[in-house]
Amino acid sequence: MLLHINGPFGGGKTTTAELLVERVPDSRLLDPEEIGFMLRHLLPDHPGDFQDLPPWRALFATVAAQVHAFTGQTLIVPMSVLRREYAEEILDGLRVEEIEVRRVLLRPDRAVLEARVAAHDVAPDHPEANEGARAFRRSRIDPFYRADREWLRAWADLAVDNTDLGPAQVVDRVLQRFPELTRNRT
Repeated sequence: MLLHINGPFGGGKTTTAELLVERVPDSRLLDPEEIGFMLRHLLPDHPGDFQDLPPWRALFATVAAQVHAFTGQTLIVPMSVLRREYAEEILDGLRVEEIEVRRVLLRPDRAVLEARVAAHDVAPDHPEANEGARAFRRSRIDPFYRADREWLRAWADLAVDNTDLGPAQVVDRVLQRFPELTRNRT
């Protein structure tokens, strides 16, 4: 099984995913950005968002299937996907690979998200890297809320308003909605 945690950049996906890995037996974190970093290295002449690269979308499904087949573990995947056609392409690839998918959407209030983005430090010793990360995340706020209105909420199996919820509370809601994540697999 693959648990996709979608939401805005800075919305708590990775923190939630890390806590889920601690609470879901026999699970592991799969970070799709690692596939993107590899492609950036291989395809330096194609700058920009690696989600725009068709090889990234295909490779994500293949890597997820191979890791799942090799480990037998539930994969917990924090990944902002804001373009419906990309989400469908990724989901289709996972279906071909016969991986069950559960989709969670984190949706904090805009003011809370903006405050989180403004306060986020990715590299405490490199202020220029922090500002670059913040600028990228700010540039994705409007597209997130547009996608949320247009299709994301309906596409998710569970949408969680995490404006006033801490990550542990979000994890509790996810596990309540998907009890199969914590059942023993023999």
